Amino acid sequence: MRQPRPKPPSSGPHYLTTRESAERLGVTINALKTWIREQRLPALKTPGGHHRVAESDLLAFAAELATTSRSRTPSKPRILIVDDDEALLGTLKDTLAGAIPEALVRTATDGYEGLVQVGAFHPDLLVLDVRMPRLDGFEVCRRLKARPETASVRILAVTAYLDSGVRERIFECGADDLMEKPFAIDKFQARVRTLLVQKPRQ
Repeated sequence: MRQPRPKPPSSGPHYLTTRESAERLGVTINALKTWIREQRLPALKTPGGHHRVAESDLLAFAAELATTSRSRTPSKPRILIVDDDEALLGTLKDTLAGAIPEALVRTATDGYEGLVQVGAFHPDLLVLDVRMPRLDGFEVCRRLKARPETASVRILAVTAYLDSGVRERIFECGADDLMEKPFAIDKFQARVRTLLVQKPRQ
């Protein structure tokens, strides 16, 4: 009996789901979606509203991340803002872009995504919300300060809740400064400028 002939391989690009793409890069799905939203990672959108990433684009993006990590420009301050309030994220990002135009500013919407962004973006300063679901600012701060490669990141913690010893706890975790929400924008800008030229707390 004649065996069926194998089909020739498809010549078209191979597409991955966001979950598969995130697993390939070793990041969270939220981090991957942020890169797609910022148009850093090309992706197609299906009729159902899901994203698909070409494997070739993912490989190129992974190489770009590695190159950026190796060739970071020290003259430009890097600031990462982590907060689960997306409206506030946009406001703070615009505020810093206007006050410190030479700065590179990125955002993350939760603690896990923030840790991933720290590894990929290498910020000089982290503006960190204390109260967040899943992974709060205390744990993010503690993890960063415990690792030699991220211990030098300066951390400006922000919170709307200063009860239950929050101030003492966040400084014990290694934060460099703390601001209570809501705060005046000019004071926020001044704290950020000060921290960018200060050495981190020991």
